[in-house]
This record gives sequence, structure tokens and C-alpha cells, in this order.
Amino acid sequence: MNLPFPENQEAKQRPRATRSHRQFYTPTETKQYEAMVRFISLEHAKMLTGPLRVDIIAYFPISKSYSKAKRKRCLSGEEVPTKKPDKDNIEKIILDGLNPLYKINKLTHHREMWTPGFYKDDRQVIAGETKKLYGEPTRVEVIITEL
Repeated sequence: MNLPFPENQEAKQRPRATRSHRQFYTPTETKQYEAMVRFISLEHAKMLTGPLRVDIIAYFPISKSYSKAKRKRCLSGEEVPTKKPDKDNIEKIILDGLNPLYKINKLTHHREMWTPGFYKDDRQVIAGETKKLYGEPTRVEVIITEL
């Protein structure tokens, strides 16, 4: 299954702490990107329960200042992006975005599924590869294979 994602690529941001350092929270941009990943993935399939392979290809924009020759090398794969976001942060935000969203029920104090995900938990992902390439249009492609 190939899931294309929009061009505004985000990396998983570190949790933030309140001034008193008593509470930690996820930055808003990260929550929004994960919600978008979850929404797009649910249009393609129901929740998967078995082991999975997830391959991610992130296509980055080519700088307008590059010469035609360098631009051609970027599009052919001879040159690859070595800039942020890091490969592991791309993986983390995509895999977390495919997880269901849980909330704590204030009455029962139990964790309940708020929004379904593409799979039950990212522990199901047992294999995969992540690549960073230049491409037009910029996008993130996610290929999910049931094993």
C-alpha cells in the first residue's frame, strides 16, 4: 500500500516541559502532522493487526539556487539531501501518526481509543527502510506491506 503525504514534511519534535517542569506536552505542530497522517491513512485501509513492513521515502525540494547540472544530479539520485529533518525523526512522526489516538476517560480513568489508527501499535512494524531523496513534487511516500 502506497500512502502519499503532503509536501509540508515535519520531523518529530521533542516533548516540551511547562515552566514548573511538572508536565510534559507534545508541540502543536507535531500533533497536527500526526493527525493529518492518521486521517490520510484511514482513507486507504482499516486497522491492521499483523506484523508489518513500513518503507518511507521522503522527497525534499531542490534549492532554486542550484545549477541545472546539480539539479539534474539531485533528481537522478546522485546527490541526496543531508539536511534536517533526520531520518529517525521522519520515521518517528510517520509511525506515531499511524497509531490510534487514545485519551484518558476522566470518569473511569481508563485509556480509550479516541481516533482509530492504521494499525493497533507501531510495535507491529518489524522491518522497513527510510530514504531521503530530492524530488518534485515534495512529498512523503509510505509503503506498507503485511507480512
